[in-house]
Amino acid sequence: MKNIVFLTFLLPFIVKAQEFTRADTLKGSITPERAWWDVMHYDLAVEIFPETKQISGRNTIIYKVIASHTTMQIDLQSPMGIDSIIQNNKKLTFQSEGNVHFVNVRQQLIGSKNELDIYFSGMPRVARRPPWDGGFVWTKDSNQNYWIANANQGIGASVWWPLKDHPYDEPDEGMRISVTVPKDLMNVSNGQLKAVQEHETTKTWIWEVVNPINAYGVNISIGDYVHFEEIYQGENGLLKMDYYVLRDHKEKAKKQFQQAPLMMEAFEYWFGPYPFYEDGYKLIEVPYLGMEHQSAVTYGNNFENGYLGKDLSESGHGLKFDFILIHESGHEWFANNITNNDVAYMWIHEGFTCYSESLYLDYHFGKKAAS
Repeated sequence: MKNIVFLTFLLPFIVKAQEFTRADTLKGSITPERAWWDVMHYDLAVEIFPETKQISGRNTIIYKVIASHTTMQIDLQSPMGIDSIIQNNKKLTFQSEGNVHFVNVRQQLIGSKNELDIYFSGMPRVARRPPWDGGFVWTKDSNQNYWIANANQGIGASVWWPLKDHPYDEPDEGMRISVTVPKDLMNVSNGQLKAVQEHETTKTWIWEVVNPINAYGVNISIGDYVHFEEIYQGENGLLKMDYYVLRDHKEKAKKQFQQAPLMMEAFEYWFGPYPFYEDGYKLIEVPYLGMEHQSAVTYGNNFENGYLGKDLSESGHGLKFDFILIHESGHEWFANNITNNDVAYMWIHEGFTCYSESLYLDYHFGKKAAS
């Protein structure tokens, strides 16, 4: 009887939790305004203004028409805003409904490729508990240099840039990421560094991703970084492994990041070749715990083993490896190479990646440690 009373008490709250708003539907569904076009490539250019915590930029979307429609859904979350949308040198009209923007385009031939430029600006949401409650992180390092990063696993990439923000559609032909920052800072993003353009007071760091990439894994990390690298002989040949850390942390990082090739050895044994040889592998120090940005794994575990120096398993084996380095790198296979097509299934790739931690221990320390 007590259980029945308890469930009766909870029922209104359970029902309420299952109610969905139109905003939820627009965010999570493959709407008709999303379904008719297939993303082929993103060319994202953004400038960062640390003093005011604002950004502005342009995203050029190249897409393929797969059905007849004249309304396109673009996602960009408030307080960010769309300034204008241009296609074929003409300004397009659009109607906004919360975080969704319905763009009026001309009728286009099925099978044709088209592109449009979306100009945007604003002050992106500040992350409250990154990466879980995400957004932008604005802080300074111990030398009072700006240290900035995005972390938006759950809330979505549209918290800071405009796109089709649904995991079912990744850009088939990769993306270009150009980030302009004050000239004394470095930006590190996904893929390979293609160029650095110097301006009077700023620098633009241009990165190229050749593989399809999940949108929430698109990364910018900005700081007074130093870089070191190594070449790993992997199952698919030579893999460039790059490391970016704050200037004062280079020696600690060189010691701790010796686990990165050990990770690669174990996971290539269990899961097959690292999925993104063309885009390389990076570890980037950030001002939050870390996240699985594709080919640009972010790291904030204080160069300690375990979880911030703690053995959460209480087994004694949890301090034999750096939890964030191993776990977030495991996501390169589960989340980045194999991505859920709906955020409701994110728990599956988290589950496989948690299992990868045990397989890492099994490979390097034996089955007893893994169990």
